[in-house]
Amino acid sequence: MLVYVIALGLLALHGLGLTVATLIVNADPSLAGLNSFVPLPSLLLYVISNLLLVMYTVVLYILMFKRRKSAIINNVIFNVLSIAFLVSWHIVGMKSTLGMVIDSTPGVVGIWYVLASRRVRSTFTQV
Repeated sequence: MLVYVIALGLLALHGLGLTVATLIVNADPSLAGLNSFVPLPSLLLYVISNLLLVMYTVVLYILMFKRRKSAIINNVIFNVLSIAFLVSWHIVGMKSTLGMVIDSTPGVVGIWYVLASRRVRSTFTQV
């Protein structure tokens, strides 16, 4: 369970870092060896969805530290959303197919762990 909680935080920090880097590169594409800007709708989708995931992670931490039963379903929803956002980023050209598959792995493992773990069920017992 501790590994999952730590991984969740690291993924949120990683997403936040990528969001900041995306904004910096969009301001000056030559920093990444690019010649053009990312289309604004794609950029907004990426930045807003990443920020939503970071904020949802904070909500998950609150639910988990209060040992709420709702932490289980919210972790599943979070991981499904993470995968859905990865697919949407791929569709708008912000993520490669291989990157999408690799980056979806923590979400799939997270769903499996939260739903299959007896430890998770026994930890989150309050209504």
